[in-house]
Amino acid sequence: MKYSDICTIDSQGRIVIPAKLRRLLKLENGNPLEVELSNQEIRIRKCREPQQDTIQLQSILSILYSSLKRGAFICTDQYVIAATGIYLPEGTSLPEKLEPYIASGNEAVLDISQPLYMLSHHREPVAALFPIRNDKEMPLALAVLSKTPLTEMEMGCTRLVAKTLEKEFC
Repeated sequence: MKYSDICTIDSQGRIVIPAKLRRLLKLENGNPLEVELSNQEIRIRKCREPQQDTIQLQSILSILYSSLKRGAFICTDQYVIAATGIYLPEGTSLPEKLEPYIASGNEAVLDISQPLYMLSHHREPVAALFPIRNDKEMPLALAVLSKTPLTEMEMGCTRLVAKTLEKEFC
């Protein structure tokens, strides 16, 4: 759907979104909007409710956990976004050694002989990282924890979940 209109800015710098556009997008008072500046263009996108996204992320991760019985988490190159099968609160910082793997945007299977633990008290190291490609500059990854190398079935299942996350959220 394409729609174009000219909007004005009021004296306080607010942009008035026409009623027709608000109805088309089902915008209501208090809905979150993303504003992006690109050269001389201002782009406004309707955002999903953050709480709704977190619930959906947890739901998808719990499906992965029920299949693999291994802890997993979604993260940026700096912090955890969501986790299942392991206690990792949202916003937990990542070890610096993980950052290059996530920033590369490539799938990475880590060497189990040199374990890399998320936190010092965790029993299972990070076994593999699967990229979640998005249109933003923020690298995302789905990580699986395991003391043993992942099987081909586990790797395939995790790839499928990473692709699902890509389609649903990016």
